[in-house]
Amino acid sequence: MGGYGWQYGQGGGPGWWVVMVIFMILFWTVLVMGAVYSVRHFRDGHHHHDHGAPMRGPDGDAIEILRSRFAKGELDEAEFKSRLALLQERR
Repeated sequence: MGGYGWQYGQGGGPGWWVVMVIFMILFWTVLVMGAVYSVRHFRDGHHHHDHGAPMRGPDGDAIEILRSRFAKGELDEAEFKSRLALLQERR
């Protein structure tokens, strides 16, 4: 009996299996890469802010970040001095 399209028992041929295998490999690759990225990005609670510099707890690290930003020209001298004074008052 001749018909149009795919019928039960005919199979889809090897082409569908190849496509399914490729998509499964892509799916798992993206899933694993996303998990690795998430773990690396959020590890130890260090989220990246302030132009890629990690947030730090102690004031000494904050002062180093402040000096680095001043050296890069991101802060002018007045802003640098006022922020430095605030950080030194905390100590």
